[in-house]
Amino acid sequence: MQTVAVPKKGERTRRHEENSLSARSPLSKAEKEAIMRGEYLPTAHRIGLITSLIHVVIFFLPPIYLMVFYGLPADWSTIMQGAAATWSFSMPLWFIEPVSYFLVLGVCGTYIGFLAGNISNFRLPVSAVAQEVAQVQEGSPEGEIISTLAIAATQVMITVSALTGAMFVSAIVSLLPLSVVAAFDWLLPSIWGAIVVQFGLRNWRYAVVAVIASIVVVIYSGLPGWSHTPILVVLMVATALFTHNRGIWVRKDREPEELPTPGAGTRPRIRVP
Repeated sequence: MQTVAVPKKGERTRRHEENSLSARSPLSKAEKEAIMRGEYLPTAHRIGLITSLIHVVIFFLPPIYLMVFYGLPADWSTIMQGAAATWSFSMPLWFIEPVSYFLVLGVCGTYIGFLAGNISNFRLPVSAVAQEVAQVQEGSPEGEIISTLAIAATQVMITVSALTGAMFVSAIVSLLPLSVVAAFDWLLPSIWGAIVVQFGLRNWRYAVVAVIASIVVVIYSGLPGWSHTPILVVLMVATALFTHNRGIWVRKDREPEELPTPGAGTRPRIRVP
């Protein structure tokens, strides 16, 4: 009787990784880091900074045009009052949002996202889903490339959709019942809920801690709204570091098992007991 050699568990996982539809690079970690630091990141920062400065100039062109060609006076006291009111609300977000979103968006994705806008309700979900489908890790060189391509594609799509919306959507929305129009108010919470589930499937214990902490901070803490996000980010990072360093909720000595990933087939992950 002929015997059939059954590959060991680690070999099955390795073969699965090689044959799966993954965007992970065959290069070594040192090679990828050398390319990122020597070629990719310097170019990305140079183009990103130049583009950002150009956008700053463009932002001021409309009022300068009105002042120069139409002689409209500038009431600087009113302008500064409005600016101060806006800065008091938005200035904390200038530091909170880049830190909170950077790991998912990546370097180029951060530049594009903050120049184009619609980060939380458009760029971030698309970037997260694209990396999940491509089976790459957020913050890795592969994740950087996938995120950049996805966010660049969203800019093309949002340009087309904005043009289409300006032409047709306003007329269509006016024909919808008020109950349907009111349901659009739940669009953004629905998107964020889907993101919570997507990342929560990786380790449901962290998801439970994040949801409970969010309820306590947002509803019962009485802290100002701008402080909620940085507090929760710091809290969850500290929790993840604490549990990982002590081996809590993570079994470092176990082989990766093939667990199903919604929308992406199977993907090797560590099953948490």
